[in-house]
Amino acid sequence: MAYKAEHVVDLKSDLVLAAEILPANHGDTDTLIDSVLQAQENLQAAGSNVEIKEVAADKGYHAAQTLELAGDLLLRTYIPEPRLPHDRVWTDKPAEFQLAVYANRQRVRRTKGKRMQRLRSEYCERTCAHNCDTGGMRRSWLRGLENVTKRYLLAVAAHNLGRILRQLFGIGKPRALQDSADSAALAQLLILRLLVRHIVATTLWIKRLTPLPAWRFARSAE
Repeated sequence: MAYKAEHVVDLKSDLVLAAEILPANHGDTDTLIDSVLQAQENLQAAGSNVEIKEVAADKGYHAAQTLELAGDLLLRTYIPEPRLPHDRVWTDKPAEFQLAVYANRQRVRRTKGKRMQRLRSEYCERTCAHNCDTGGMRRSWLRGLENVTKRYLLAVAAHNLGRILRQLFGIGKPRALQDSADSAALAQLLILRLLVRHIVATTLWIKRLTPLPAWRFARSAE
């Protein structure tokens, strides 16, 4: 049984907002909007007020029906148009399809559209490479879509954790300490920081459990 992984990545934070595992016979144009909506649900579940308004994807996701549906959902698409051996014919299609394709074509040709495509090529493709190739998730020995999805989500969660650790400490994975010249000093700094947090949390916890002195109650009664 073959599956395909589809990532929705935030182009600012490099975090994977949604990682969908779908049967391989599902086309990219059929699953794009569902993946974006799932990413929006994940943001809301995490307590974020961020609203997805722009979508950048590769040319494999380009379809007139998909672009028209994205427009109905108030999503601005930046999807390159694939080269066709013949010109598009609109006489047998709704007028909304033509308007959506032309609007997307104009956005892609702008400076912002080109910049978003460069970011998409860097961030989206990199997350797939880190999880599928480096992370070993290209193949799975589990059976069933649900089991494969659970395993893949764990790998993506570890990827996101690495991005967060890189923002906090400058290194995203413990393995990177092996190649660092200052690995010992950095490890001591991380341990010291964890100890300080533990001491502060323990002190606050002890203060909450310690009863107030009797003289404080007497003074407040006076």
